[in-house]
Amino acid sequence: MLVINYVAFLMVSVAALLVLVIWILAKVLVMISKKVLEASKSSGKALMIGWIVLGTMFSKGVSAQAPITDTASAVKNVNEYGGLSYNTYWTLFSVLMLELLVIILLVLFIRNLWKTLYPSTIVIKEGKATGESWFLATWHKLDKQFFTKATPIEKEADILLDHDYDGIKELDNALPPWWKFGFYITIGVACIYLLKYEVWETGPNPTQEYVAEMNTAKADVEAYVASLKNNVDEKSVNMSDAAGIAAGQVSFSKTCVACHGTKGEGGVGPNLTDDYWIHGGAIADLFKTVKYGYPDKGMQSWQTTYSPIQIQELVSYIKTLKGTNPPNAKAPQGDLYKEVLTVDSSASKISPKDSVSVK
Repeated sequence: MLVINYVAFLMVSVAALLVLVIWILAKVLVMISKKVLEASKSSGKALMIGWIVLGTMFSKGVSAQAPITDTASAVKNVNEYGGLSYNTYWTLFSVLMLELLVIILLVLFIRNLWKTLYPSTIVIKEGKATGESWFLATWHKLDKQFFTKATPIEKEADILLDHDYDGIKELDNALPPWWKFGFYITIGVACIYLLKYEVWETGPNPTQEYVAEMNTAKADVEAYVASLKNNVDEKSVNMSDAAGIAAGQVSFSKTCVACHGTKGEGGVGPNLTDDYWIHGGAIADLFKTVKYGYPDKGMQSWQTTYSPIQIQELVSYIKTLKGTNPPNAKAPQGDLYKEVLTVDSSASKISPKDSVSVK
């Protein structure tokens, strides 16, 4: 069943209509060119002959034969699948734009030749241009009354003031309209500003704008700080809070119990509850072990499974398993590590430092 694409059908129909318009305009251009040629011969205007030849050549070049052939082929090649391909659409679009350009050029040629045959004469009568169109006459009247209001140069002597500054005299002429109306616009904007911000109070004042900007900046800072939490590495890792440790326990129960036991007592992997560690017992060491792993010893890397903050939560939970003494604990492996405590005198707090090896 043949499916007609109505977009293609419309574009081809418009193209065919424009071809008809081009053909009519070309005929009109040829006819006017002949009349201009006859007029130029009788008046001996050689320059006009060049215009006529150019117009005639152009009118012959845009004859309707080639576009009609293209249009006919476009009708035959209408997409039968209900849609236009990229090439088909832009080909038709280009044909339409080209035809419109040709029409515009033809109209310009006809207009110029018509003015040559029938030039318009402007007669100044009582200060008015009688040959002007209504639009131009109205515009000149409005320009003289409202926009320019400037005294002609030949009459500037009548508006010179008596002020004389070293031979420089003051001319009392009208201001440029662009400056004058620009000044009026600034007054209008100032009135609107005053009403909006001071009378109606529908817009924020400077203090309110400042508070809003500060709140926005605070939110941006908080979002930035929150994003930094995910940038944890083995150099900046710290113990998580209670919520983080609880989340680490969930991760441990999912991926670590197979090798280290449900309570960290050890199995295939080492015991995580004693003071002996194969690759270091500091939180930074644990973070590095979980993140990169030791494939040669059976410990895989988990950095593609967990985010940095999740690894921090996981190792924080592992740190809490120390000294829990679960049943069936595996024998110690590795080196003995002890936490070195440092006393913060300013805050009277005791905090653990990196573990050291005791062999």
